[in-house]
Amino acid sequence: MSNEQGVIFTRRASGLVRELSWFDVFVFVVAGPAASGVTFYSVSTAANYPGASLTLAFLIGLAVFLPITFLVAITSATMPRSGGLYIVVSRVLGPTVGYLSAWLLFIGYGISSGVLGYIVVGLMGSGFATAALSSRIVWLAEVGAAMQTRHWQLIGGVLWVGLFWLIAYKGIRKVKNMMRAMFFIPLVGTIIAVLWFLLSGGPEGVAARFDATWGEGVFNAIQQKAAELGWASPGFSFAATINAMIVVIWAYASITIINYAGGEIKTPKTSMIRGFFLGTSFVGLFYVLIVFSVYKAFGEFIASYDFLFDSHPEALAALMGGVVEPSVPFYFMAIAPNVWFGLLVAMTIALWYANSILPGFLANSRLAFALSMDKSFPKALSAVNRRTGSPTNAVHLNAAFCLVGVLIMMLSVDVILSLLTITTFFIFWPFGLSAMLLPYHNREIYERSPVQWTLFGVPVLTILGGFTFVVGWFFIYLSLRNFTPSVMLALILVMLGGMVLYLCQQAKNRREGVDVSQIYAKIPPE
Repeated sequence: MSNEQGVIFTRRASGLVRELSWFDVFVFVVAGPAASGVTFYSVSTAANYPGASLTLAFLIGLAVFLPITFLVAITSATMPRSGGLYIVVSRVLGPTVGYLSAWLLFIGYGISSGVLGYIVVGLMGSGFATAALSSRIVWLAEVGAAMQTRHWQLIGGVLWVGLFWLIAYKGIRKVKNMMRAMFFIPLVGTIIAVLWFLLSGGPEGVAARFDATWGEGVFNAIQQKAAELGWASPGFSFAATINAMIVVIWAYASITIINYAGGEIKTPKTSMIRGFFLGTSFVGLFYVLIVFSVYKAFGEFIASYDFLFDSHPEALAALMGGVVEPSVPFYFMAIAPNVWFGLLVAMTIALWYANSILPGFLANSRLAFALSMDKSFPKALSAVNRRTGSPTNAVHLNAAFCLVGVLIMMLSVDVILSLLTITTFFIFWPFGLSAMLLPYHNREIYERSPVQWTLFGVPVLTILGGFTFVVGWFFIYLSLRNFTPSVMLALILVMLGGMVLYLCQQAKNRREGVDVSQIYAKIPPE
């Protein structure tokens, strides 16, 4: 078998190093998604979904994603190779469906990392601007204003991408050490903010602290002005809560990202299941706690503020002396005991955004590596640096897409979010279908699984796969609701570009006498 693998795959062995433990899986599961969905969109879209309970929406999200990530853990432990979900889809549904899913994911993850690099600069600038408005310190205002300009966000985004490009190039050990170090900084800051919200005494206690920061009577004036201009807070709406799930889905977007580096995890049969289960449970409950705490502290004020910020920013500026984009860091700074403590905690929370960039670098470069090993991407992308154990060309290619992500922030935010959501979530429905069929389609691979339980004679893998298949289409439905003709055209062009590359590569394989069916009948070599 090894001789045959040496012919049909790019190489006999991957050349990657198994360096990551179950704790690293846990860290990536938590740090990968913990950014804009919960620290920004959870408190900036309250007026978009009147009557929605974001706390309930995030709790539903945990119930939805826990079985999905458990399924990902099982399949990753069964086939612990770089490429993650792509390996499962391509080995069951075939190379074309597998490639198209992976291509869209590669585009989505690559661009997302650049987008996050751009956003984190603006978010930090927002923290400085908030501190300046509340303290009237001129130089803070100048720094904050500069960091929120496109010019400096573009420069800052490029610098963030460059930093993580270098770390990813240095190899998996450097990536592991950096992720462990970066994980605890925003975690501590967020825990401080959550405790502050929970101990604030609710809207009445918050009002006095908010007014101490922004001026006497401003808290109530914002709610009164919103009501005058047409905002009326409805009662609870389950339909609105379901519509708000697009925010929740985005918050969980990268929770399975570490499975794409399955070829670099020690003892994958235990590390994957333990790390994914504990990580998903932690991040889901952490999300619920964050959202619950901030809404418990500020109540209906959040929706009133969102309404004025979105529809009447001039009225908001007249009340506050300026306009600050709503986010969890903003709400913490509004009730912090002093400006410097508030700014420090806000900056640490903002690092969740930067913390999500490195997992994207790791996953996307390994996805390109896996496609190259299967001869669907050029052979050069499977080259591994023997000293660092890093697929250097794949890392460079991903960095290029990250830079595109920084530049694409010049476009409409709706266009960007719609494209990123559909590209990153498209793969879930073919993955679910593949998991459903795996016990029947390929018994040899299924027998490698550490979980072969059955329920009424049906493999649990099939049941979880059916659930993931249905939820995958729900993800696509929510994504397509925000599509415009221009977004659809952009998606079509991205898909066409990927298929042209795929067809050219397959034509090359045929000229070289490669039997593609042999490649996808086997798991890639370790």
